[in-house]
Amino acid sequence: MTIPLTKRNTAHAGSIPPAEDVLNVMTRELERSLKGLVVPGSPRPYEMLYALRRVETLSLSAAYGALWRDRASTRSTIYCDIRVGNYQFDNVIDGGLDDRADERESVDWIDAPDDLELQALQIALWKLTQLKFDEALEDYWDHRKALVSEHLRHEVGALTRERPVVHIEPLSHDPFPREAWTQALVELSRRFLEHPEVYDPDLTLSATRTQRWLVTSEGTRVLTEDVYVRVGAEGWILSDDGVYVEGSRDRYFRSVDAVPGREGVARLVDAVLADLHELQTADSPGAVIGPALLSGQAASTLFHEALGHRLEGERLIARGEAKTFAHKLGERILPRGLDVHDDPTTTRSEHGEELWGSYRVDDQGVRAQRATLVEDGVLKGFLSSRAPLPGSARSNGHGRHDGVERPMARMGNLIVRSREVAGLPWSTLRQRLLEIAREQGRRHAVVINSIRAGETTTSDYDFQVFKGELADVTMIDVETGVERRIRDVELIGTPLAALQRIVAVGRDYGVDQGYCFAESGSVPVSGIAPSILLSELELQQRSTTSYHEPLLPPPFADDGSRGRQQRLRERGRRRRTDKHKKR
Repeated sequence: MTIPLTKRNTAHAGSIPPAEDVLNVMTRELERSLKGLVVPGSPRPYEMLYALRRVETLSLSAAYGALWRDRASTRSTIYCDIRVGNYQFDNVIDGGLDDRADERESVDWIDAPDDLELQALQIALWKLTQLKFDEALEDYWDHRKALVSEHLRHEVGALTRERPVVHIEPLSHDPFPREAWTQALVELSRRFLEHPEVYDPDLTLSATRTQRWLVTSEGTRVLTEDVYVRVGAEGWILSDDGVYVEGSRDRYFRSVDAVPGREGVARLVDAVLADLHELQTADSPGAVIGPALLSGQAASTLFHEALGHRLEGERLIARGEAKTFAHKLGERILPRGLDVHDDPTTTRSEHGEELWGSYRVDDQGVRAQRATLVEDGVLKGFLSSRAPLPGSARSNGHGRHDGVERPMARMGNLIVRSREVAGLPWSTLRQRLLEIAREQGRRHAVVINSIRAGETTTSDYDFQVFKGELADVTMIDVETGVERRIRDVELIGTPLAALQRIVAVGRDYGVDQGYCFAESGSVPVSGIAPSILLSELELQQRSTTSYHEPLLPPPFADDGSRGRQQRLRERGRRRRTDKHKKR
């Protein structure tokens, strides 16, 4: 059920005013500020933006048949952007990458009334606007001062000119099905009582409903609502050599109705338990280098870290950025046959998975658009916000932020496609993997089935590298073809080298989802990519510390025995005895 825009939901606790009334108040205060913010001898605002976010969150966590966390909250925050000067030169330098909102006084005044009482909201906007205006003037003169000592050779204009957007969506105030979700999590978490070897198990469900109002001095009026739900299961197990190894599964949804019932969550628990028992006896090979086969999910993470972040527009104009691809427009940066685009308007994958990176209007009031990045391996464009780029004076709707930091160009749904009608099947890729390993004289080849998380650096101060935390990786013996699970390794690489080592592409596609962290804060993203074969990839050792098991078993599993170490010693004695008998 959705609530009409012009009707107050009186049945909902903490009812809020009609959504259009909120937009009107924001517009009136913006117009009042635009006229009244005048300091003799200083530039006046030429563009202003107000945004309001009302975020409802529910966080549930269960383990051992108990509800460990049950938190529900509502928080409303406001954002104000003031540009003083003109479209060619204003108070923002380096695309705002170094603004650091948490270091400014204005960050202490971003709270809005949770019930959105109109007069209180207007007062909150007035207070924040004054502080933001003071900071804008200080930044403007700092920008001027930088011109005295530096040549800002990559600076191109201050703000793109965009058409006003009017986009209004209905809002829902239906509560999350908290009780049903809680019961399912608590019931299923009792299964961990049957597995004392699993440490710190956790069944979690987090749900967020974000309602956003946005107005600009250019005439843009936006009202949107987005729901994000994540269901996860995780646990840890102690390997025989004393390393705590994690097993986890997560699923992502964009609507309450899509969240799985008890059976779906039970399958997550089954997968994690099976994963942990396999990891407990898995090998830890240390550093590895050689050919590698990556699933679509793993490949998506690699493209996100090695390529996607380096195509974010602000990184082409900001001092302190390495600008990996800044001078490579029109050049080949990927093997032939690969296309890359980012399309926030795509809402589902081919297999029907709801994409977290989808949105309709970005956080600068520009409609979401498909951005063509790579065609047939050749770099064709960049992700852009309203920060002008060399050769481009328009945004492609990728200005995003967390509601606190300044928006910048960010990925939404980064999609990699093969131009071939049908890529290679997994079995063929695996065969070619072994052939390449033999040609290189390698004893082993690596298959990466999933990556848990990734990170990268793009500044000119740090090394240009990326890293991936591997969740499921196996090693194949080249001679026998035997495949075994390995652990305690993570992939590392340099972006240009890794991308050029793609030698084959699969026909199956995988999806990677979650939150991405960068200078403009945390934003939900998705990635879609085919499986890929790399001629060479490096893995490094991850853990270096070993632990002993707890001196006592968990209370629910204390049978009076001396614990696992005693059982291992007894098992070792039996093996030695058996060996002696054979002799």
